[in-house]
Amino acid sequence: MKKLLISTGLMLTASLVCAQPQKPSYSYFEGANLSMGVAQNSTEATTASGSDKANTTVGVAKVNYTFALAYPAKLGVSATLDLKNSKVKDGEYLAVSGPTEISIEPGVLLLSNSLLYGKLGTYSSRYEAGSNPTRNLSGMSYGIGIKHYVYGQNFIQAEWTQRKADDNGAGLTGVKFKQSSAALLVGFNF
Repeated sequence: MKKLLISTGLMLTASLVCAQPQKPSYSYFEGANLSMGVAQNSTEATTASGSDKANTTVGVAKVNYTFALAYPAKLGVSATLDLKNSKVKDGEYLAVSGPTEISIEPGVLLLSNSLLYGKLGTYSSRYEAGSNPTRNLSGMSYGIGIKHYVYGQNFIQAEWTQRKADDNGAGLTGVKFKQSSAALLVGFNF
């Protein structure tokens, strides 16, 4: 009986030593996460003579790191990559050229498992029109999103982003590019 009590006591003590404190649910938003999904890009090119508009469905990959601020605030830094070119009109595209967006995403916890955030950052792409020379475009992006943890460290995410490319005088004088992107992603927080 004495051996049984000693071994039980040792096992209980060992399990307490190895135990990790349970991670609060709001801390799942902190650290590195990766998400992938699909987006609907609505691209508009405006000139003095009119505008052209086209919709394109693209795959999206997003890498994010979120920092903890004073509860309930969070601050994320993200890089988003469109996995396909966005059509402007027949034969004209806004092509992928590295990360499509790099943004800062301040957010606030709505519930223990939902985060509402804003987006503010830079946008870059490349204008391609058939055999014409390509033009690198850059500008700004802003938007809003929500991230909801559904099970453990797995989440779903919805975002709306407005992207504007600065006027580029290198052969595109007076052409302004604007793109709205609505995305739905699934991801994992490491």
